[in-house]
Amino acid sequence: MFSLFTFFIFALFIKDTGVLGAPISRRQSAGPIVDLSYGSFQGFSSANSTESFLGIPFAQPPIGDLRFRIPQPPQNISGVQQATKFGNSCPQQVSLQPNASLPNSTLLEGVPQALAELMPTSNTTQAEDCLYLNVIRPAGVTASSKAPVIVWFYGGAFESGDASAYNGAPIVARSAALGSEVIYVSFNYRTNAFGFLSSEEVLQEGSTNTGLYDQRMALQWVQDNIEAFGGDLSRVIAWGQSAGSVSIWLHMVAFDGQLNGLFQGAVTQSGFAHPMEQANESQPIYNQLLEYTNCTNPTNGNSTLDCLRAAPYQSLKNAVNMVPTLLSYESLATSFHPVVDGIMFKRPGRQSLAEGLYAKIPIIAGDVEDEGTLFSLLNVNVTTDQGFVDYVQTNYIPTANETQMQGLAEAYTSDPSQGSPFGTGTNFTLTPEYKRLAAFQGDYYFQAPRRYGVTITSATQNVWSYLFRAQKYNGLGTFHESDLQEFYELTPTPDFIGTDALVNFAYNLDPNVPAGGYQSSPNPPSKLASIQWPLYNSSPNGTLLTFEQGGVLNVTQDDYRQESILFLNNLQTQLGL
Repeated sequence: MFSLFTFFIFALFIKDTGVLGAPISRRQSAGPIVDLSYGSFQGFSSANSTESFLGIPFAQPPIGDLRFRIPQPPQNISGVQQATKFGNSCPQQVSLQPNASLPNSTLLEGVPQALAELMPTSNTTQAEDCLYLNVIRPAGVTASSKAPVIVWFYGGAFESGDASAYNGAPIVARSAALGSEVIYVSFNYRTNAFGFLSSEEVLQEGSTNTGLYDQRMALQWVQDNIEAFGGDLSRVIAWGQSAGSVSIWLHMVAFDGQLNGLFQGAVTQSGFAHPMEQANESQPIYNQLLEYTNCTNPTNGNSTLDCLRAAPYQSLKNAVNMVPTLLSYESLATSFHPVVDGIMFKRPGRQSLAEGLYAKIPIIAGDVEDEGTLFSLLNVNVTTDQGFVDYVQTNYIPTANETQMQGLAEAYTSDPSQGSPFGTGTNFTLTPEYKRLAAFQGDYYFQAPRRYGVTITSATQNVWSYLFRAQKYNGLGTFHESDLQEFYELTPTPDFIGTDALVNFAYNLDPNVPAGGYQSSPNPPSKLASIQWPLYNSSPNGTLLTFEQGGVLNVTQDDYRQESILFLNNLQTQLGL
């Protein structure tokens, strides 16, 4: 029989650890504390009624012998760790190489300011010890709250990006205003050579796609720990943009579509299952890194990969910045990216979709209208019809034959009125081929993969899709990343349309159904209350929620550039991409 003293101690045990010893969070005047299986972390409260836990390690530092390897679980930590600032970001590749610059043109007036306003910037330092995540929740959430969880995947072309650049607190605060509280999680994953080194040597060791394994470990951390913060394991939403969005689609097809319950819904912006290379096709970039780090002929019986693993951090980072970057002549044919490796991916993602080997979960998928403009600013030396054809074939589809290239040239003509920024006539013709290149690059990597992916998946699960063209900028139109303002509070007067859809989706796996019913009269009121976002029905054409200028929402058909986008999808299928 329990004594009164034993009962008291047992009650304290339940209060501090939860029923059956499950770790929960507790609040102290210095900030809330959460107790996890491997350590305790103290966060802080903010004036916007949120509580933040920043810089929590979710894996061991990928340094020394762990460089280029699949991440390992975090080690036990003694004492209460302060979780009040972001952890290091992972090493970044520069976007512009030192000898490169954006074209100086009056046609791009105002673009630098727009890019500065709408492209988030890092708020921490770079280091290899970078596998940290962040949790933001509404004040008052407890372990029994069972709030939905939104996990953010940042973009950056698999070459750069970090979680500290994105402030999730306004999203959490907005969810509370809607009466539908959510928990926001963001995390770092390795990019460029540190996360996506690929070659025959790397393939043989089984160390490809380590950046994606970082992401998978962060998702597993959520499954193992988010209940301590008040999260609901059965309502975890993966949300990403650009490379982060590509990553989510890749996780949906990885291991033949075995997602293992890591998330139950996906919100994907400007990134889908686009063409993939085989691991050994990245050998030339690997060889360049060997040359720049003096690892071409390693000594003492070491392999070239051993040499790279032992190379000084700064030496390797300098080498990464010497190979082609995102804003360079090679553009979207980036130096580092996920690859088909026979382990995580037995085939390109498009083929897995075609074969039905993908996770059957609800999806939101959207593009901006002018996805390719930003990535075409460094191709202005391509100025002729033949130059366009040669560039596209050499840079993107070297296995295409002459007939296929002729068809592509006809599908994407040199008429600037047909190019991107779309709907601008002959305006913003920086060079004779700029708008043509922008149209092709945007469709090849974004519009065609989106339409391909949502057409297939909408036959087996609920899918909603959107097109964003609410803002137009000189020379760039509605450029890649400009729709982030619909989700993050990047402008002084956000309308929260994207945020509200995200929160609704987190609760009900439907962007139209608010959990709180907007009963708390949020400011500004939700514009989603005035329109029904229909499911994407691919027969005969899918439907899109279209963000128009002036904050107007319309429902349109997904039939723009139908013939040219169909040509690209058929071409990618024919080439096995």
